[in-house]
Amino acid sequence: MVAVDRVEVDTTDFTLAHAYLTRAHGEHHVRARRPDRDFVFRTSGSTAGELGLERLIYRAAAEVTAERVGALRAGAVVDGRYCIGDERFGRGDAMLYPYGLPLTVTWERIEMWIMRVPMDAVVRVASRLGVKPEEFRFDGASAVSAAMNRQWLATVGYVAQTLAGPDAPAGHPLLLANAVETVATTLITVFPNTTMGVDYTAGPGRSAPATVRRAVAYIDAHAADPITLEDIAAAAGVKVRGLQAAFARHRDSSPMAYLRRVRMHCVHRELLAADRASGDTVAGIARRWGFRSPGRFAADYQKIFGRTPGSTLRS
Repeated sequence: MVAVDRVEVDTTDFTLAHAYLTRAHGEHHVRARRPDRDFVFRTSGSTAGELGLERLIYRAAAEVTAERVGALRAGAVVDGRYCIGDERFGRGDAMLYPYGLPLTVTWERIEMWIMRVPMDAVVRVASRLGVKPEEFRFDGASAVSAAMNRQWLATVGYVAQTLAGPDAPAGHPLLLANAVETVATTLITVFPNTTMGVDYTAGPGRSAPATVRRAVAYIDAHAADPITLEDIAAAAGVKVRGLQAAFARHRDSSPMAYLRRVRMHCVHRELLAADRASGDTVAGIARRWGFRSPGRFAADYQKIFGRTPGSTLRS
């Protein structure tokens, strides 16, 4: 079994709070931008092996600088305002610290999750996607899409459960290894990095499920917008031809066919909720989702849902 270590700190002493932050997260310089007589610092965290997660409350405004971020850390804002360099984060935002680089962060009365992840696990995942260890890097602090932001929040919840309790699942070596692999894969999918610029090459031994997931997440989030194939490829981090090859291999389809199907389901939901007395029409709803040919739209709709769009509107 693997030991699951726990730490809890609850103090109103500014110096003690930053002594803990130095031990846990490395040397740094702090400047309280607006010292608070009601300063409160609380943290509760667990660590198994090289995987750690803590929930931290810091009731004051501060600016922190460090010469180098020596460990891979990512987090999520529960409440308050947080900035990493020029990137701003608020409630519900995922964020990644700049590994191996200087750091400047500011915050105001923050509550947040901070996760520590072994960088070598992330590099192993990147290697399977065709990026050499020495060439891998993260390129941004924000999630690549709203859907991927939600995925990171779900992963934080999963790790919290894995580390929780007197008989934490993370104490079992196999479950801990699985958790580390899951987190590493999610980090590469959620935050901008060099794997997102790798061209897809069809053939045995090469796959790009992360590319397809990024494209699908972008389509799901932007189905109502006039997006193009080039927009989807850019969001997925590959060239158009690579994206098409990835969809053909992993979804037996094309990106634009998937977009059309998503929009078709959006039309279906609107038809079910529509009110003919208010002037809602099949043609109007279909046009709103980009379907300009009534005949083709009706045929495709019936093929998917087994009924005509008019009958759906009347039901």
